[in-house]
Amino acid sequence: MTDQSKSRLNRIREFLNKPGFNGFTSDDLFIMTFIKKGWGQGIVALSNMAEAISNLSKSKTVDTDECSFLIEEVLKRALHKKVRPYKYNIHKTYDLGKFGYYLEHLNIILGMYKEITGSDQHRELNERISQHLIKNSMSYSNYHADLLPHVKMKWPADQAAILHSIWLYDKNYNTSLGADLTIKWLQYMEQKAKHKKTGLYITEVLGTRKYSNQPRGCSLSYMIHYMGGFAPSRAKEQWKLYKKNMLKKIFGRIGFREYLTDYEGSWTPDSGPIVAGIGVAATGLGLNAASTVGDKRIFNKLEKTMKPFYSTLSIGDLLPGINIFSRLGTDLLASSIWLNAETKTYS
Repeated sequence: MTDQSKSRLNRIREFLNKPGFNGFTSDDLFIMTFIKKGWGQGIVALSNMAEAISNLSKSKTVDTDECSFLIEEVLKRALHKKVRPYKYNIHKTYDLGKFGYYLEHLNIILGMYKEITGSDQHRELNERISQHLIKNSMSYSNYHADLLPHVKMKWPADQAAILHSIWLYDKNYNTSLGADLTIKWLQYMEQKAKHKKTGLYITEVLGTRKYSNQPRGCSLSYMIHYMGGFAPSRAKEQWKLYKKNMLKKIFGRIGFREYLTDYEGSWTPDSGPIVAGIGVAATGLGLNAASTVGDKRIFNKLEKTMKPFYSTLSIGDLLPGINIFSRLGTDLLASSIWLNAETKTYS
């Protein structure tokens, strides 16, 4: 591991070893400086932590006992009342409702828990969530589950994470709960949710946003990573098209565009800042997608782009005036995604 990798791992270790967790703070997640509830980024950070810990366990970079302890702490936080969307403990919540966004990441954490510990302790919850997400997804002709109550938008990137979480359950327990839904979703995406000019999957399937029918970098980076498990061939096809249409070189470095060159779009909380067309989230998440599909060459080039950015932000505490911005690239979400990306073993 590089010194930066060790720094990210130690950041996560410190967070998970700290007693008395009572929810995320603005010291943990940059977005909470502005939005107190953090838009659910806490559960995404925990999900990526879980995947990174599983990677470290498989490569034996971190010993089994510590990985088991760390994943236990990730799960405790994921089920905490300040993170879950439910009033009561999830084990006492009969109706899991329309909380697909939370459940997709909790289900991934449960899958990683099984991978790391080998324990069936949480199998019942893992299966109940998987079955709930399947039933909800199959109730719509677009095969996309509800992500939040009273929110109409349906994001293929999140549905990919849902399918990935069910695929993990099936892989861990030698079942095929998600097989039919996966086939139907992939068929829908090919037939109804492709951008005609590029062949890339669109961002949102109900047309609720101006950019719904456009491919977006943050969406594709996120989606390709999760598709890499349950649909590896399709993930590589989308990755090839993504590079062809949205990879940009500037000042000797590369990054992924947030929007196609012929579409004028502005930054959103999902995209983060956009600089000369390159999206911070698209590029950062692109590291994760690159390592998932096994593209070492692009991974190394993206990392070359991101490392100086990380180094500058990491010294934010020492430079008056940029401390708040330092947390954009070094908070728990960024650290967890990057550690997940860089600790995968290539097949």
